[in-house]
Amino acid sequence: MNNTPMKPHILALLHFTRQQELHLIANLSDAERNTTGTPNTGTTKGVWAAKDFLANMLHWKALQTQKLATVQRGEVPPDWTDMKVVHQINVEAFTRYRTSTFQAIEEEAEHVFNAFITQVERMGEEELNDPHYYAWLEGTRLRNEVLNYGFWYPCNQLTICAFQLGKKQLAFQLQEALVEAVRQSTLPDEGVGVAIYNMVCFYATNGEPEKALQHLPEALRLRPTLYEVSKRDSDLESLRANPAFQAILTDPALLALVPLSDLVKPHDLHTSLRGEVPPLVIDVRGSAEYAAGHVEGAVNIPLGNLESQLSQIPRERPVVTYCNMHHQGASRGEQAATKLREQGYQARTLDGGYPNWKAQGFLVEAALQL
Repeated sequence: MNNTPMKPHILALLHFTRQQELHLIANLSDAERNTTGTPNTGTTKGVWAAKDFLANMLHWKALQTQKLATVQRGEVPPDWTDMKVVHQINVEAFTRYRTSTFQAIEEEAEHVFNAFITQVERMGEEELNDPHYYAWLEGTRLRNEVLNYGFWYPCNQLTICAFQLGKKQLAFQLQEALVEAVRQSTLPDEGVGVAIYNMVCFYATNGEPEKALQHLPEALRLRPTLYEVSKRDSDLESLRANPAFQAILTDPALLALVPLSDLVKPHDLHTSLRGEVPPLVIDVRGSAEYAAGHVEGAVNIPLGNLESQLSQIPRERPVVTYCNMHHQGASRGEQAATKLREQGYQARTLDGGYPNWKAQGFLVEAALQL
């Protein structure tokens, strides 16, 4: 475990986000503060107003505060990995605060933030950063959840809100400030790389190709698994014909850092499972995701537990890992396959993960444990 204290940096990132919220609020006109948004329906995407974004962010911080308190009481906390659950929570937040005044939401946001900070301050360094501290974490770190709901998600929401309101420069400033805040933290290089890559995508999709190309090499050096993503990322479509973009993707120094991408299509995996030497299929998601449905015959080894269970994975069989692959190039399935290849296994990753397997109509089943 890394002995560098992380808690002060986690708290600094949470405070950074709150300052960005206050900065956006200070730049709102009376009309923007008083506008009422429209909800998503079954057929129409709604348009949130500024107060809807603020209400949504405070709602998730409140839920995370409650979750951390639940954890410290020794209870198993709720799981929010199912996107249907996330969507329902967003709908509930919109409905709950729709008739609230901006001032009331602003006051509650301040109260919720203070409660959130107080709760995180109660957490110990090991508790936040040891991937094996809580069994329910299944090899991940509690700080990931804290930063997701207190830093990454709200910063993304603030950027969308600013841009939607026509405050383009404010949105750019937020992205740049976010990257600088991550640089100043002790987050691993991979986290810094993701922050820079997100900024690159924002530049590319909003008319700043030169800035996007300026920062892309660093993003890929810090997070080489994003190389394959960048080749097909729709956010970078405006850069494809640019010679500078092609030069980045063919840079020998960068290519030397890129791990081999070895994806297997669902149809090919389905065929190989009925072959003479079928691969061992490993679901590296959490146990709740696995229990909700998984590839037929797959065993469950969450990514964070993979290294401790290598002795249970036969070396004579090929291995296929998978997750939900929401972020191809940086997905849990691909990380697992890379780790296994480093240990000498013949490991590949299911292209598109479980959602793609299910969409192709191949068999799914409920729980097997290795």
